[in-house]
Amino acid sequence: MKYKLLAVSKFPNISGVNIGDYVQALASAQFLPHVDGFIDRDEELKDYDGEPCKVIMNGWYMHLPQNWPPSSLIDPLFVAFHLNSGVQKELLSPESIAYLKKHQPIGCRDQNTLDLLSKNGIEAYFSGCMTLTLGEKYHSEEKDGKTYIVDPIYNGHLGIKQIFKAIGIMFRHPFNLLRLFGKKQLHLHNGRNFVKEAIKTALFYKEYSRVFGRELVMTSIYVNQESMYYKTHFRTDAERLAEAERLVKMYAKASLVITSRIHCALPCLGLETPVIYLEKGNDIEESKCRLGGLRELFNVVKIDNGILTPCFDITLPITVSNHPSNKDAWRKLANNLKCRCREFVAHETKQK
Repeated sequence: MKYKLLAVSKFPNISGVNIGDYVQALASAQFLPHVDGFIDRDEELKDYDGEPCKVIMNGWYMHLPQNWPPSSLIDPLFVAFHLNSGVQKELLSPESIAYLKKHQPIGCRDQNTLDLLSKNGIEAYFSGCMTLTLGEKYHSEEKDGKTYIVDPIYNGHLGIKQIFKAIGIMFRHPFNLLRLFGKKQLHLHNGRNFVKEAIKTALFYKEYSRVFGRELVMTSIYVNQESMYYKTHFRTDAERLAEAERLVKMYAKASLVITSRIHCALPCLGLETPVIYLEKGNDIEESKCRLGGLRELFNVVKIDNGILTPCFDITLPITVSNHPSNKDAWRKLANNLKCRCREFVAHETKQK
């Protein structure tokens, strides 16, 4: 039997490739006896005509709903399945419901997906995300003392008051702001407007320093998990999987990670790396619907209109030595996912 992983690289995305999709694939790869290739999650599932294969079907479904349901040549294990609210009409068609019932029970990554499937008579349960299992292979007792800020967000309104505030910050902290502005991984404004980027960098510096301390803001390594960099520098799915593995190994040794990416925060839980999740207030529905059941696993700092608010008791600033311990609720989910994946592989082995 062939075993394949899901890739997400063919769907046109002006932001480039989200390496978090390959972090999810890496989590699945831990449990496969061998990896015999990739199937693109958005463009190839329905028309797949290769050799019969088993695939762990975790992830977001889907940007191109016309390419659903998958080919009968794919033997799927549905765990960590997210049915996005933006395509629920198409993915809950009579044909799709029949397909999902054929492969139930469906492990749902989030509560919204669980509710949608259950309402349509599909046997389902809350599984959490496959990336919670990454400690199976990548947990590290070795810590290198490094801290990471992964895709930070700043969503403050840029009115006259904020602009003058930013100018004042620039005069008081010019060298720190120049250092931050020079980090190509710190992009707080979509577009090429130099002035807006500079203003947001100043306001980011001020607010994040208040909550996380100036030293942490200035010495942390900044990372983007969605970028054209992953499209231009890593040409194949195998190369992107290797880069995802490099990032996971890096996070495994970190002393603290601060991130707005669930596929950085969830892996860090599984790796037992201290992590704080940045939650954007007033997010769009297609993004919010992913978080039900997952949000409760994190220590959350909410950011609303440019103001950071910890959703836990702590004396500010948060630092490497002053942060909440990770919650433990993820452990049961991870253990259940590991069992499901092992049974999926073992079933085919027994049939031989």
